[in-house]
Amino acid sequence: MKIYKYIGVALMVLSLGACKTDDLERDIDALKDRVTAMEAKVDRLNESMNMIRVALDGNKTIQSYTENEDGSYTLTLSDGNTITLTQGKKGATDVYQEVSISTDGNWVIGGVETEHRALAVDGEPGVTPQFRLTMESEGKYYWEVSYDGKLTWEEVKSQQGTRVYASASGSSSVAGPIASAAPNATGDKFEITLTSNGTKYEIPIVSGLACAIKEPALEDGFWIVPTNTGATTPIDLKGEAVLISAPEGWTVTASIDNSNPTTLSVTPPNQDEAEGIITLQVNKGVYWAIDQIKVRSKKVITSWKAEYEQGGFYIGNELVNSENYPTLANEGNLIEDGGTISNSGVHFIKGGVNISISSILAITGEHPLVIVGDDPNNPPTVTFTGSGYLRVGTQNLLCKNVKFVRNGAYLFHVHTGANVDKVIFDQCEMELSNSFAFSSVSSNEKIDDFQFSNNKVKFTGKTETLASGMNFVNFGTSMTITKANISNNIFYSKSNSTSARGQFFAVKETIIKLENNTFCNYIQNPQGIKAKLTGDWSVRYNIFYSNISVASNNTSYLIWALEGSTFPASNDAFESNVAYNAVEENATAWNVFYFSKSASSEIPDGYDLKSRIPQEEESPLQIVDWENGKFVSSKAGYGAAIE
Repeated sequence: MKIYKYIGVALMVLSLGACKTDDLERDIDALKDRVTAMEAKVDRLNESMNMIRVALDGNKTIQSYTENEDGSYTLTLSDGNTITLTQGKKGATDVYQEVSISTDGNWVIGGVETEHRALAVDGEPGVTPQFRLTMESEGKYYWEVSYDGKLTWEEVKSQQGTRVYASASGSSSVAGPIASAAPNATGDKFEITLTSNGTKYEIPIVSGLACAIKEPALEDGFWIVPTNTGATTPIDLKGEAVLISAPEGWTVTASIDNSNPTTLSVTPPNQDEAEGIITLQVNKGVYWAIDQIKVRSKKVITSWKAEYEQGGFYIGNELVNSENYPTLANEGNLIEDGGTISNSGVHFIKGGVNISISSILAITGEHPLVIVGDDPNNPPTVTFTGSGYLRVGTQNLLCKNVKFVRNGAYLFHVHTGANVDKVIFDQCEMELSNSFAFSSVSSNEKIDDFQFSNNKVKFTGKTETLASGMNFVNFGTSMTITKANISNNIFYSKSNSTSARGQFFAVKETIIKLENNTFCNYIQNPQGIKAKLTGDWSVRYNIFYSNISVASNNTSYLIWALEGSTFPASNDAFESNVAYNAVEENATAWNVFYFSKSASSEIPDGYDLKSRIPQEEESPLQIVDWENGKFVSSKAGYGAAIE
């Protein structure tokens, strides 16, 4: 039990006012004794509340009990928990809070009926109030109560709405909530009588009856059970038979051993966040003991191909399964080390292997191209050499959990006349010596939905200092991407001693969402986003970081809004970004807008070419491993979060 505020403050006040060492020591000892006594009594009050809960629920018995020298009883319940129970006494030195139950089944605290249930309703269990004392001033304490297992606290209020105190300087004290507690004459039941209304409860005393789940670590009150392995936890079951109740789809086993603890084994359904309650009931004769635990499944994926065969999985927001994408390539087998991809279809690549593609991998005919690394924890590497790259025409391109390496001009190209529904890269890594995506077409090609999320893009460049031409998407001003979602990615140079610059995202027109990305030594120059921006677009919560001193081309422009662009109602859509320079000499200038009269640009009122992204005084990033793109944001809500 913890008396809130600092006891040390009270001790300091005493020390300043004391004239003699002996007086000071006596005052300190008296204060300590008073605090200790109050802590002990509040602990006993909370133990009484726990015992009332046992009586109200009626699902536990008492294995054994002992009577203590002070007249209290220590009870060992059927679930293995122990309670030390003291019957209440009314008197000036008591600090108990008045507790009762209304006719509606709600808790009444200090004479005020609360909205918190004491009795179960419609299968929802009642709550158990827990109390503490908080110091208002020296020697004066008021009550607080928690209805959620001590997670949050609120003041106990009187019927007049004032604080309820537990000292002579406040309101008077009352007896504890349990008036009497003792075994009956025959010794087969333990009787408790409530102080408030004289209600008597009897809890059976049954030796050799136990039902206790030894709770594992809980998360938000749930036992998290992985779908691939299930989980076990120790249990103590003693009695004649056990009944098991489990949520639909869960497999649960448990057995009785009257001499030794046993194991509860649980296997959840193959889905994420399936929740429920596992209940064990053990009987001995006519008496039953019950314990339960809340469970929640955590889906653990070990093979994307298996997920495809069992109903599908998502790449971005696109469901990939045998119905939507039925053309399973390579005769349904995983592509092994040294293999290649030469046609459309759904391709699963074995974890950790290396494959090479030396020619254009064009998406042709009626079949989309889907490339997936099968093992979520061990992505394969796909290297494009020579004239090899990805090229879309009219069918979707979806990639997940693959490391792409490209030493040529670009990795991804849009073919003449292309009109594509979806292009999605999800949970991929890329090492690029030049651009990610490029197109020189001029006949109004279009991608309806471009999604690029949870990826790492490493620009290796061709120089050791500032590598130019490191464009991300450079489609010029003839091609439209209707919707572009670029979120939770890391874009970075090959080392902390180099930087890269390039056109980040150039298209004819788009509704873009560029959010929660991390840019490390990547300068958006000549421009960042260059497009006619329409609709509900946003460029925010991004981190721009540089530790390189660059004498030229060191101005980064975030947005070039072309003629006809519209701006969101709130400037928060493009103002909420942060930048940081680790160097002062030739530091990067992080500008918000680029503007050119000759190119008919748009810029919102109040902004000019000198408007800058807010600069952080301290680094918003922890550099964990630059080589492997491990950057951790230290600014809440900003930057990428990739494990």
